[in-house]
Amino acid sequence: MNKLDRNSPVPLYYQLYNILQEQISEGKLKPGDMLPTEISLMQEYDISRATVRQAVLDLVHKGYVVREKSKGTFVKDLSSLSYQEKVKGFAAASPLHGRVELTNKVLAKEIVTASDFLCGTFDIQPGTKLFYIKRVRSIAGTPAVYTEDWVPYEYCPGIEYMDFLSVSLLSVIESEYGVIPMRAVRTFECCHAESEEQMVELRVRKNSPLLHLTNTVYNQDDKPMEYCLAVINGKYTVVES
Repeated sequence: MNKLDRNSPVPLYYQLYNILQEQISEGKLKPGDMLPTEISLMQEYDISRATVRQAVLDLVHKGYVVREKSKGTFVKDLSSLSYQEKVKGFAAASPLHGRVELTNKVLAKEIVTASDFLCGTFDIQPGTKLFYIKRVRSIAGTPAVYTEDWVPYEYCPGIEYMDFLSVSLLSVIESEYGVIPMRAVRTFECCHAESEEQMVELRVRKNSPLLHLTNTVYNQDDKPMEYCLAVINGKYTVVES
């Protein structure tokens, strides 16, 4: 992606954000490099200063770049990003770190009607449609995480036709629909498998110790955009810096 699609429903500022973020992730813009100036980006993409500023502001908020007064905007070292700066799904961690093979097995994928609990979670009306997906995520071929995710369908119409065997749900919603995950509230607690399916898919026994994750992700408007329940097998470490 190296140009803007003016016929796309995705806002121009977010298309520019994706272009710059991709250049950073691929190493075309390296840590310490200065981001192109506002004027040069305006001229290259034939867009307004406000559009450029919004794209750069999002890069700042997501931790990809840092502004230095009277100097410019510079690419950060991604390895130094804190946990809070990376609201990413399971599969999205693979291209960022490049350390392990992460794969998905899709158990269910459909459009459902929100339960009373999910209506409260998303602050939506009864009868609202949600996209639901249930997967098993594996690390180097070993089942590690059993997940169930719900997303308001208004954020991602048509997403049920996408292939989630090797991509992140949040990355798809961000890149294809322009809904940006900005922060997340995560709760971890000890648990055991809750169903025969979880035991079979994670290859664990009935009383094997597991970790239960409840995760609510909020978008750029600070509205809930994803609710996730996960059961995690094995050792799980969160590093905050």
